[in-house]
Amino acid sequence: MNRRQLIAKLALLPMAAPLTLHSKTALASSFEDYVKAQQAGVQQIKDEFESYKEDYLNAFNDYKAQLSKEWDNPEISNQKAWVEYSNDLQKKTVVDYVNNEIRISYKNTSATVYFQKLKNDISTLLTKTEREAVIADPINQKLMKGNNSQHLQNNTLLSEIPMMYGSSEEAEQKLATAAVVKEETTPKGEVTAVKIPLPVNLPFKRAEKYLASAKESAQNWNIETALVMAITHTESHFNPLARSHIPAFGLMQIVPSSAGKDASKYMTGESRLLTSDELYNPHFNLDTGSAYLSMLQTRYLRGIINPQSRLYCAIAAYNTGTGNVAKAFIGRASMQSAYRTINQMPPESVYQVLKHHLPYKETRNYVVKVTRHLKKYRELLS
Repeated sequence: MNRRQLIAKLALLPMAAPLTLHSKTALASSFEDYVKAQQAGVQQIKDEFESYKEDYLNAFNDYKAQLSKEWDNPEISNQKAWVEYSNDLQKKTVVDYVNNEIRISYKNTSATVYFQKLKNDISTLLTKTEREAVIADPINQKLMKGNNSQHLQNNTLLSEIPMMYGSSEEAEQKLATAAVVKEETTPKGEVTAVKIPLPVNLPFKRAEKYLASAKESAQNWNIETALVMAITHTESHFNPLARSHIPAFGLMQIVPSSAGKDASKYMTGESRLLTSDELYNPHFNLDTGSAYLSMLQTRYLRGIINPQSRLYCAIAAYNTGTGNVAKAFIGRASMQSAYRTINQMPPESVYQVLKHHLPYKETRNYVVKVTRHLKKYRELLS
């Protein structure tokens, strides 16, 4: 319908009654109430997150203090690795997603005894589900506070490993044979450290596990599948139980109070504080992260005309927010004011500004990594 046709149709509509002083006052009052309600909702989410963050940090610090009694420089699950300790804290298991290896450390266990335990421990590790891993984590136990964890899945955490070797039995044997053992003396006692290198192409098999969900989520929100994969690779190396100190959770490292809040509003029309067990669900996490990427490009950065320039800025904003993206170009956190500067640049110049002038080194490196991974996944998916 063109503008002239629209005006003609509007002319045929019945005239609305003019607003009286009373109706204007009532309308203004209703609008003020609406704004207040929205502001109250946002503040409630902020308050809830601050309380949640405090609980998380307390649980983290308590757990680290407990581990420090038994282990020198204890490891705790993060974006790069999933870590679990035995109930008596005498055994530590680490799946290192970045270095592509498994590490199992035994306290006060001689090298002659460890091998009897190793095959059984590998077998247990290869059958562990995501749900079991989350529920067994002492930090998660304190965060969930009676939550029945209905969002957690019974997917096998390391299902890609038996698939590569053909069977669980073959995988157990091959991994045990590949183990490199080192006995160490630490301030907290003797440790037998076992390092098991994993196949070089395992990270690609791990990525394949989540490709179908990534494609579905990308289609849902009209973004590129390769972008979802590149962001996920950079954020977590496809560790579904990844978490950071912020805290952020899951494959795409969703922060409940920022990306989580905005994405939930975009997805359902209602802002809410997403829970950790929701975000440990791989499909939900990928869908939420994809929605947020879509929101960045279609709303927060819509004033950037060139789609490639907008993409570069969306990648940076996913990590650091639009305010810091604007600072890279004009020195202050106003995206509206930064549009003109960005739109006068070719995409490659926009990339170079982000690469060299974003406020934080982490984000500057992040843009480079995601862009490199994006190129790789475009090639693989083509």
